[in-house]
Amino acid sequence: MDRRKRKSRLAIKEALFHLLEKQEFSAIKVSEICEVADINRGTFYLNYLDKYDLLEKIIHEQIDLLVDYCKKHPHDGSSSLKRTFQYIAENKGLFQQLFTADSQGVFNQYLTHHVMTELSEESTNTIQAIFAASGVTGILGWYLTNETVEVEQLYEIEAVIAKLQ
Repeated sequence: MDRRKRKSRLAIKEALFHLLEKQEFSAIKVSEICEVADINRGTFYLNYLDKYDLLEKIIHEQIDLLVDYCKKHPHDGSSSLKRTFQYIAENKGLFQQLFTADSQGVFNQYLTHHVMTELSEESTNTIQAIFAASGVTGILGWYLTNETVEVEQLYEIEAVIAKLQ
């Protein structure tokens, strides 16, 4: 990808995050994203189909970064689940915006897929992996929508999952 395209995509993403601080995703228009990003609509549509495509690509990108982070730190003394919670806590503002903006459930679906893949590698029981993955994504959703929850509280879920296996 050339430098101009990367620069445009970065400006578009930053514009979306800026707008999400002020209003809900459903109220944001492509024209507003373009205005804040200082690009024309044609540039936006060269990169994304619509604002939902933009959001979906950002969600996939951020969850892929989370997965990469966990894979790069496989033997640091903590489980991949704990590393997942730590990473999300370190980037809570970003993940809150994505989780709140995602009315179509892309965040949960994509995260559940990755958590289930990780748990399936540790357990041969598919039903347990699906159950645990759904629980983990549910807990993360709860964490992202409640300001008073500390990340340490999330670590307790690890003991529950261990009992399932």
